[in-house]
Amino acid sequence: MTDQTPDASQDALGRRLASQLPRHRAPAHLRAAVLRTAGRSAATGRRAAVLASVATAMVVTLLFVALLPKSAPTDPLELLIRAVVAEHSRTVMWGARTVLNAVEESGIGLARQFDGDDRLTFVNAEPVYIMRRRGVALHYRDQDGHLITYVVLPGQGVPVPDRKRVQVDRFRPALLRDDGFATFMWRQGELVCLLVSDMVSPTDIENFKQYFVRVRTATEPFPAY
Repeated sequence: MTDQTPDASQDALGRRLASQLPRHRAPAHLRAAVLRTAGRSAATGRRAAVLASVATAMVVTLLFVALLPKSAPTDPLELLIRAVVAEHSRTVMWGARTVLNAVEESGIGLARQFDGDDRLTFVNAEPVYIMRRRGVALHYRDQDGHLITYVVLPGQGVPVPDRKRVQVDRFRPALLRDDGFATFMWRQGELVCLLVSDMVSPTDIENFKQYFVRVRTATEPFPAY
């Protein structure tokens, strides 16, 4: 009995088959069919690679579009809030304009005006022109250094959004937030009034509500003409 390993037996069988079995050349049509199939497989592989690249490019493009800055607002109310916040930010950076007779030049009269107290110091008043509306801005600063801007504009066509209203003392102004700023908005007769500051944390908002009450109860604007 021959003592052979399984691998040796398989190698011997392979050599015997190779030497004893007849060999036949493949028909021409069979060779052509095999070559066509191989060509189609290669083309399919190339198409799959191209489609994968296109899909990857689309995913990257969609991700890039998602990261682009949001388009500018088109809602008139949102545009107005943005413009008032921009005016407040200008004052924070460069200070209020020094203007004589600011209230008279604004077209807005003040039957009563909040002149400051132990919490808020009156800084300045200046006429403003916001969204084609001529009005007045009064600036105050609190003990923590926050600038608070009170803006009065003609109110034609400017609604106060009910869904944003909050109860503050006996008043229900709308509380709007935009890019790190908070704004109280309300109407007094034909005028729209806005109080804006960078007080957005929960503690700041509670203080801002108190400032709103002080300004709202002590100030009475009216159209001068």
